[in-house]
Amino acid sequence: MKKKYTFVKTIIIAFLALFIQQLEAQTITVNSLEDLLPYLKLDNVDVKLAPGDYSINAFDITAGKFSNPLFLFEGSDSTYDFTDVKISINTLVLTKFGNNEVNELQILGNNNVLKNLTIEDIGTTAPSDRAQSIIMDGRDNRIEGFNLTVRGSYPYGYGDAFGKGGGAVIAHNKHSGVLIRGLRNHLKDCNIISRSYGHIVFMQAASYPTIEGCYIEGEMRTTDDMLLEENTGSPADNVDFMTDWGYRLPPGYMMSLQEGGIRAYNAGTTYIDGVEIQRGTDNPTVKDCTIKNARTGVTLVHATGTKHVENVTLIGCEQGYSIGSGTVINCSGDAQYGPVLSFAYSSDKNTDIDINVLPAEGPYYNGSGTVAYIGGSAHNITLHGNDPNANLKIQVGGDKNNVRVLGEPFNQNPLTASNLVLNNQTDFPVVLDAMSSNVTGESCGEITDNGTSNNVVDCGETVTFPDPSAIYLINNPRWTARLGADGGNEVLMLAETASTTTAQWKFTPVPSESGYYYMDCVGGGDKPRVTANDGSVSIMQASTVTDDSAKWRFDLYDGDLFHITNKNDKRLRGVDTYVDIVETDSNGSYTRFSFTSMTLNTNDVVLEEDITIFPVPTSGVLNIQFRKSVSGKVELLDITGKILISSSIKNRNTTLNLSNFPTGIYIARIYSGESVSTKKIVKK
Repeated sequence: MKKKYTFVKTIIIAFLALFIQQLEAQTITVNSLEDLLPYLKLDNVDVKLAPGDYSINAFDITAGKFSNPLFLFEGSDSTYDFTDVKISINTLVLTKFGNNEVNELQILGNNNVLKNLTIEDIGTTAPSDRAQSIIMDGRDNRIEGFNLTVRGSYPYGYGDAFGKGGGAVIAHNKHSGVLIRGLRNHLKDCNIISRSYGHIVFMQAASYPTIEGCYIEGEMRTTDDMLLEENTGSPADNVDFMTDWGYRLPPGYMMSLQEGGIRAYNAGTTYIDGVEIQRGTDNPTVKDCTIKNARTGVTLVHATGTKHVENVTLIGCEQGYSIGSGTVINCSGDAQYGPVLSFAYSSDKNTDIDINVLPAEGPYYNGSGTVAYIGGSAHNITLHGNDPNANLKIQVGGDKNNVRVLGEPFNQNPLTASNLVLNNQTDFPVVLDAMSSNVTGESCGEITDNGTSNNVVDCGETVTFPDPSAIYLINNPRWTARLGADGGNEVLMLAETASTTTAQWKFTPVPSESGYYYMDCVGGGDKPRVTANDGSVSIMQASTVTDDSAKWRFDLYDGDLFHITNKNDKRLRGVDTYVDIVETDSNGSYTRFSFTSMTLNTNDVVLEEDITIFPVPTSGVLNIQFRKSVSGKVELLDITGKILISSSIKNRNTTLNLSNFPTGIYIARIYSGESVSTKKIVKK
């Protein structure tokens, strides 16, 4: 009898396991919000809400149909499909949970995917306390394809002019969009429109968050328009327009009615696996996003770790990028209402920034007068693009002239700027304030230097070293010799008069690794590339080798002498008849090299005198004229050495059309017989 009972029990357990497995494998379709709620607590479910328009109003809360948060996803490893679903939430709902924070949707579980939901707040009623439309806790969750319209806050229409939080001139009840917390949570391909005061997307206690492919939008209002409320009894009028910054609201500025487009904080609380964790935000990634009309576009200054911003576009924001440290690459933005780039503190350092300045979509209303404000140290900043209709400047150090910092000095204004590199490839003028020092680089716009030991020069006067379009001889003065290669395994020491291809070197920039180059010998045959690992001598290898052993930088020692050091911190040293490898603490005369450009040889001098290039700078067609008929070709290269145009020289005239290329620095390389001439070209 006992054996029979055990057998039946086993059958029941197996049946239940099979039933659960089938339940987990199938997609469950529910037809109402009430039917959806029980599945939010379960693990390993695939749930689809039937397409349609759904609504939540204050009566639903009174009837006990929904709690706070309205939708709480507590399960893990589940997928929720809301394709063709719209949920309209009356903003009166935000007042029905007492004086408590209200969250419309929150994830607490792990490894969940929520996709394709449209949520729209209906009305303008502010929450009793504050609200967020979405909060992401837990880990490895993804919200994808959401369309979110956020409404309901008090007061609305002034941005942060009269306060943000505690101690505000006018008490605020905020309603923000998306709050990302937790670990490795991902907001992807979402459209978020805010018509409420609060952050549109922000991060607190988030570790390795990713915001990707999102369109984020607020709206703007001029301070002049706000001041028209005088004698109307509006909230601003009732405080005589006295701002939270300690002075009356000034005219002449454009302000966002929201807070940050994407913002990170250095503190917060999150919940992962039921554990409460308090920490800041670290290692955020923002890519492929567009942000319009926010108070700040991308502000990551208070995050820690690796901060990466890529392929982001900012339109009509009060302030553009401000990350403190980290990388901004392949990004763009306009300065219609404020600087496309800014820094928060003098302690900000080590940013690598490449921004294309876009023309504004409409009239400028930029009260700060700056296209970029630069503070801090050890930055490498490149600005390109242009807008001839903008009467703006690049401010390096000093006063920000921001609407929020017109009062007494404090830790965010004014700032010092020091030991940084600025490459201004725009026509905007650069003003180096008295609080700037040791700023180097070049500018295609006018330069005003009121600082100390700065060396920013006109872009037409500089020659990039190493020039990717040039060929160099590498000299070792200690041995009156030159480096060379002939297809063998090692770098050679040649006579100081050597100038054949075995002594000629070309340097190619390493993509996305500023300051590092591949070193290839023109006469190096199948092994043209210098590498160095742990051996005692340098090794010549094929040009396909691209690991760190082949990436070299040129560290200035003194005058025209450089140390040649690779990314593995191995340094070249000339020793009479051969070249060996030493560590970076070795800096004697054996390790010092100078460079002779072979861009021009004896015949080239004649060629240089016979060439006329105009107009420089050019906005379109570049004319190249020769004093006498020649045959050959002309190439246009970008600053990485990539050939953009190659054209034959016909008789005495040829042209290059740069109209479709962005503003910046280019190189024209002209060949005639054995002669080569290189000219720097500025496209404006």
